[in-house]
Amino acid sequence: MIIFKNLFFIGLFGMAGIFARYFMGLGVTKFLPSAFPYGTFFINLIGSFVIGIIFVASMEHTYLSTAIRLGIMVGFLGGFTTFSSYSLESMLLFEKGKTFYALSYFMLSPMLGIICAFCGIALARKLF
Repeated sequence: MIIFKNLFFIGLFGMAGIFARYFMGLGVTKFLPSAFPYGTFFINLIGSFVIGIIFVASMEHTYLSTAIRLGIMVGFLGGFTTFSSYSLESMLLFEKGKTFYALSYFMLSPMLGIICAFCGIALARKLF
């Protein structure tokens, strides 16, 4: 029964996250029109900030139930941005003294992500 409760909160909060991302992106773009992707940039920074707060509130303290923690961290922030998880995982690796893994993850994730995006765009442009 607990798994269904967790899945319910992940789905519910996830839906809120995707709509929050969409509308915030529109709003930021309207107020800061630029070639720089300010909407995504601010969304990622906010998501990183929020996941830090939720992590401490739920894992280091017991302010939030497991279902709410999963709803916010996996659902909402997963829908809002995955960058927040990347930021938290990088920070935790550094905190644990796993410097090699932390630096590798920190540097390779964005570099390879951009390369993969480039390859996906190139492939899609050839196919379509």
